[in-house]
Amino acid sequence: MTDQAQHRQVATEEILNSRRVVSSAVVVLAVTMAIALVSYVWDWIDAVSAGEFPEPDEWLGMVGLAGLPYAVVVTRRLVRFERMLTTREREAVQAFQDTVDNAHGWIWQTDADMRITYSSHGVHAMLGHQPPEVIGRTVCELISDGASARPKVDPGGRQDLATETRHTDGSVRHLSTTVAPMFDETGRTVGYRGFTADVTVEKVAQIAQDEKQQRYADSRARIEQALDDPEAMYVVLQPIVDIDGQRIAGMEALARFNAEPKRTPDLWFAEAWEVGLGIDLELHAIELACRRLPELPAHGYLSINLSAQTLTDPRLLDLLSGLGDQARRVVVEVTEHTAIDDYGVVADVLDRIRSLGARLAVDDAGAGYASMQHILRLRPDIIKLDRSIIADNDVDPARFALIGAMANFAVSLGMVVIAEGVETPGELAALTENQICHAQGYYLARPAVEPLMELTPPAPAKAA
Repeated sequence: MTDQAQHRQVATEEILNSRRVVSSAVVVLAVTMAIALVSYVWDWIDAVSAGEFPEPDEWLGMVGLAGLPYAVVVTRRLVRFERMLTTREREAVQAFQDTVDNAHGWIWQTDADMRITYSSHGVHAMLGHQPPEVIGRTVCELISDGASARPKVDPGGRQDLATETRHTDGSVRHLSTTVAPMFDETGRTVGYRGFTADVTVEKVAQIAQDEKQQRYADSRARIEQALDDPEAMYVVLQPIVDIDGQRIAGMEALARFNAEPKRTPDLWFAEAWEVGLGIDLELHAIELACRRLPELPAHGYLSINLSAQTLTDPRLLDLLSGLGDQARRVVVEVTEHTAIDDYGVVADVLDRIRSLGARLAVDDAGAGYASMQHILRLRPDIIKLDRSIIADNDVDPARFALIGAMANFAVSLGMVVIAEGVETPGELAALTENQICHAQGYYLARPAVEPLMELTPPAPAKAA
């Protein structure tokens, strides 16, 4: 029952009690005055008839008669007060009924067998029934769906119930019910009264929150398993080809996963970032990649991908420092899609990384809004052009012109341009025409656990 309904009910009961007290007082006072009046008059008539001189008690009765007018006035006031209380009682009862009818929920009362003897109109909005339709039915039958799920009510005290049932329209409703027993003078339970509220919105929201937390916990457990299990992640290498020298200039390290569920690496890393383990997973992939440095050709370098957040993590510098002279063979690729909030902080970290001999590449250049900002602010050693620019550059004049402009820009600043995602001989031919000397892609070599170490690139085809 709502607080407002409870206050209304208490006020109504107080008014009813006051009215009963006043009504009793009026009756007692009126009867007492009538008896006293008859008694006094009778005594005087008896004395006069007998020719006797009135005794003191009869004279005292005369004094009492003198007070009767005042008693009549008091009685009349009490009668008016009783009528006023009657009016207030009716108003209070009506106000209580209005509160019950408009309460955000269903107010009900039952007998000792939990069969409904009173129902507010709230049952219609909540369950689709009209109040007369539920009289005689049990509360537990209405608030729970299925006999096996019906709650047990404690006849000894107040309790709260959480149940699930169905509206007459078929929709599932989650209900919260407060039940309080009613007792007679001997302490025996003679019925129950209660309030039932529809908490479907709150319940659905809680279920969604619980499911979200469970998904988070499951995701974090998967990423932690991938970090702990030495068989969960491995590294493949894709050759980066020096077209002019017709040799492998370096290898790009790419993470792959054996763990369940089977899915692409980008989904694994995205999930890791969602649960706060993105940096940990990237550093784990970098550590696995660096273990493969001894396998590369002596003149080749290892290119590793990471985000700006990982770039500024102190553990990366510790990892590169631990490589000793081999750090000179590492190229750190910062993806174009990674947001950088403070280029000053990143520049300071890059100075320390370059002091170890490692180089910087801006990956996926041209794939989004941040590439030129990265290039201008970080001054990388290598610019890697995204596949979205390389694709069909042999038949698209705009792409061909953009690649040529990027090549000239890089040369003027002493940077190397690498074309990513080369898949056709025509694309490779157009790149060489634009003085692009380094490329990687399926046309040249696919990523593999055991990649090709010596490569003679296919002879460039004539540009279309």
